[in-house]
Amino acid sequence: MGASYLETILRKKVVFFTGKGGVGKSALASATALACKKKNKPVFLVSWNPFDTKARSLPFESLGIQHFVLESAQCFKEYALTILKFKSIVDLLVGNKIVNKFISAAPGLSEAVIAGKIWDLTTHATDALVLVDLPSSGHAYSFFSSPLGLRKLFKVGLVHREIERICAMYFSPETAIQLVTLPEELPTTETIELRKKLMGLGSFNFNPLVLNQCLPNFPGERLEPQSTQHRLSPEDLNLIRHFEFLNQQQQEAERELGSHHIPFLKIPKLTEPEWITTVESIAEHLRTL
Repeated sequence: MGASYLETILRKKVVFFTGKGGVGKSALASATALACKKKNKPVFLVSWNPFDTKARSLPFESLGIQHFVLESAQCFKEYALTILKFKSIVDLLVGNKIVNKFISAAPGLSEAVIAGKIWDLTTHATDALVLVDLPSSGHAYSFFSSPLGLRKLFKVGLVHREIERICAMYFSPETAIQLVTLPEELPTTETIELRKKLMGLGSFNFNPLVLNQCLPNFPGERLEPQSTQHRLSPEDLNLIRHFEFLNQQQQEAERELGSHHIPFLKIPKLTEPEWITTVESIAEHLRTL
């Protein structure tokens, strides 16, 4: 029998969560942080969204989770301060509009700065687990590929040294990528493609993929709508047909993952009225995987 979900996570120092938008990766990352915290593991939950930091303003403190939102310009300022040492010079540099535009527009620079900040966090919190909630698939791919591209450009010097540290973090046995998808064709296909592209970049370590919001397992025999329609209302028949459709989608998604030899875990649909209770429900379920 293999390691459980939490055992696999707790063996790492850094875990990156990503997948197509809307598959529940942020909720899973938060629930994983909460479940690890209940195991008395120091945990930092880190979010990076290059377009909308306000979307991350969730009540993490109510769950006792240490949460950080990373922003490129601020991370660049902190990094520059470690090099230049003089805060007045750094403030002048980062406060320059041209410099700020360069940080946001230069290909790969924002991704490298964010990755560098995550690396720095792991070095200052050696006993902690860092869980990183990345943007959706396309931007997540850029996050990993950009530092590797810069690595080819800078063969020596300060930038080379910093990029090498990031790459070492990416490919360390203590780092893993946690892919998340729904049991539907489009997100499953996109996730498989993302995994292929990342494998083409280098020797990343992947945790078993999480197939989120799966159907519950109902006990008893399968109900046949045709043989019972004289006893079922139209609403009941529609529910059965909808369940059959979702069940077929899920089976096809599982077959597709299996055909690519991608190990996966299933999490049932655990949607509560409030975000906090949803995360708590998922965290509790993670303990059983």
